[in-house]
Amino acid sequence: MDIKMIAVDMDGTFLNSEKTYDRPRFEKLLDRMDEKGIRFVCASGNQLPKLEYYFEGLTDRMTFVAENGAYIIHKGEVLYSAVMSTEMVQKGIDALQAYSDTPFLLCGVNGSYLKKGATGKYADIFRQYYLNIEEVNNLHEIEDEILSFTTIFQVTEVPEVLEYLEERIGKHLSVVGSGFGFIDILLPNVHKGLGMKLLQERWNISVDACAAFGDSPNDIEMLKQVTHGYAMANAEPSVKAVAKYEIADHNTTSLLDTIEQLIGL
Repeated sequence: MDIKMIAVDMDGTFLNSEKTYDRPRFEKLLDRMDEKGIRFVCASGNQLPKLEYYFEGLTDRMTFVAENGAYIIHKGEVLYSAVMSTEMVQKGIDALQAYSDTPFLLCGVNGSYLKKGATGKYADIFRQYYLNIEEVNNLHEIEDEILSFTTIFQVTEVPEVLEYLEERIGKHLSVVGSGFGFIDILLPNVHKGLGMKLLQERWNISVDACAAFGDSPNDIEMLKQVTHGYAMANAEPSVKAVAKYEIADHNTTSLLDTIEQLIGL
């Protein structure tokens, strides 16, 4: 097996429940990947600053497919950005506000934006996941290029919310569950699989030479875009259905063990 690119989701996959990973071991694996010319890709629904935080000191040695594929960065260079038009941003805001008063974020190139005065556990969760939140009076007047929306509900509520959003804005925007109650809204056909495809084309890497790891519905397209797709044991059934392999959950060493095998360490 001649692997040339390995992509990992973060929450529920690369990170354990404490939002950490075995950094010393990973650095050894990254050294080996560098030696063999294997590309390492961090593919997540998170914004770039959060991903860079997890890999501080290593960011110039990997590629980031952030915002579920809407923003791709390689060694500081923007390879791709899927920016919403003003009309699409307004459609997203109107749909979310019409459904409930649950807070949501607009995620842009330069920051993430929350309606001023948002309180409660969901607003607190946003502040945990996003490092650069700016509270604004009017979400319609943000001076930034918007890449996506993020909102969060109880996990049991997600199917109903997805159905509503799909009916309300599905003709114009893509709606996807990102796990742990998160729901993301992006431009149509923007997802982690697109990110993988663009990188494969850029570096002339075949799908047979790629591996990917995931656990949530927003990982499905990425797993379909590689021959060697791995679902975590904690993954949702829809993810396991498209992955070629299943490994132990994210609180074990299974992901790093598998990468070690893939790169022949």
